[in-house]
Amino acid sequence: MSMNKIVKTTSLQSGSFTAEKNLIDFVIHGGRQYDLRNAYINLEGLVTQTDAHAQTPAPVFNWLGGWTNDGGATLNDIQFPNVAFIKNARLSSARKGLLEDIRHVDILRTQLKAYTKSEDDFRGTLYKSFNQVANQNNIKLAPNIEFKSLGTELSRLNNINVQIPLKDIFELGNSDNLPCDKLGDCRIHLELNLDKLKIQQLQADGTANTDFGNPSYVEFEDSTVGVDITELTTKQAFLDMANSPYYVGQEIAVSGTGAGTGPPTDMSDEVCVITGISRNATTNKLTLTLNRSIFTALAGQFQESITCDGVDFTSMSITWSDAELVIEEKGMMEQVGELEYMTYTNEEDNGNGLTAFSRQYGVEQECFNLNVCLPDSATGLLCVNAGETQYTDYRLRSDNKDLTNRQVDVGTPLYYDRIAMYLLNQNLPLKNLIETNAVPTAGYASRFTASTNPTVFMGNPLPITPQRKQLQVSIDGDAAAGGVDKLILYKSVVRNVKL
Repeated sequence: MSMNKIVKTTSLQSGSFTAEKNLIDFVIHGGRQYDLRNAYINLEGLVTQTDAHAQTPAPVFNWLGGWTNDGGATLNDIQFPNVAFIKNARLSSARKGLLEDIRHVDILRTQLKAYTKSEDDFRGTLYKSFNQVANQNNIKLAPNIEFKSLGTELSRLNNINVQIPLKDIFELGNSDNLPCDKLGDCRIHLELNLDKLKIQQLQADGTANTDFGNPSYVEFEDSTVGVDITELTTKQAFLDMANSPYYVGQEIAVSGTGAGTGPPTDMSDEVCVITGISRNATTNKLTLTLNRSIFTALAGQFQESITCDGVDFTSMSITWSDAELVIEEKGMMEQVGELEYMTYTNEEDNGNGLTAFSRQYGVEQECFNLNVCLPDSATGLLCVNAGETQYTDYRLRSDNKDLTNRQVDVGTPLYYDRIAMYLLNQNLPLKNLIETNAVPTAGYASRFTASTNPTVFMGNPLPITPQRKQLQVSIDGDAAAGGVDKLILYKSVVRNVKL
């Protein structure tokens, strides 16, 4: 019996990839068959950091992935999946032509994942997400840093690898058999959102009460009388090291109040690097070894009320150097006579701020599901219902027949029934109805309550008809909240390719 094998294919374009050089193509070679269910695109980035304090050893800075909207403003308060890296995607074959062509993959998949992924699903894959949020310990960690929480080995800044499952981009990514022996060479063309991706520092200056997990975690015991300060001992006991905000190679700024004989001058933002961390087996308190003496004590002098804060880096950037397609080639060929799959077609429009929007669209006869996405101008990614009043209700009519017997008011049982019906018809699970985008910069307990981005979903199954159908979309909203702006119709259609 032949075994499947994993094949890596590099992009036709060489790196580095930038906001201007953002097109990537892959070729899946013909003559073979492939299982796409575990296939993914891997983007490799080199992270560079600079520090103005010339410390030895060079510090390692923690960071968080952020999003930039169309206006150029960096938004650190929205959560997004790795598939948001992809703006537009196309899959074609040498013998059968176009297979899938989906525009604004980022908007579609970001919205669907908000409803089809539970909190457990999300937490289970957070370790490979570019955009991190706080865990239950209120600690956020960059995905490419090998953190060392104990010992003297320095934390390591590795290249970042962002994995984007092919099934998050194309519906054919769910196929267990792509018959390239019949299709010929298949080509994947991607347009990336690299102009939208930014990074910001975590545990920077002024974040002692937010990015360090708990304000008590940055408090230290008084120094020993008459002894220079080269070590700090936490007041807080750490039974679980997962709660610790410290790692070897971290740069901190230490402050304290001078006490004892004299008294000595207060310490103020003494910058140093942690070169070692140990935990007392009895008290479970941490001792941080520093790379230099931050206080020279004379006889009878010491420091009390010692605290620390983060230190700003000078700069940080990511250079996206390589792109790979990782795919599973089947060891045993199967006889395939036709390829049937689902995909999306798109239609974009602009509501121009109307609060009583109504417009008619032509929809393919084989379209069986409709998702009306309403990306807001503030993020360009999320379907936000500003103030929960921007969109108050909607109604859909297909060939002059109402798809519901009344208007669908947002937040009512009928509204949630439509969501469930759409996802069921799409063969997707409904796992989440929080309808609020989490805030990555907030703590775990406030990640939803701190959000100003309540989301909205407008979807409904459609009847399959013998000819194109006319679909009327009517949306009502509040003028003060902005009305209907941009909207994108994602139409689910069935494709059948004879091989």
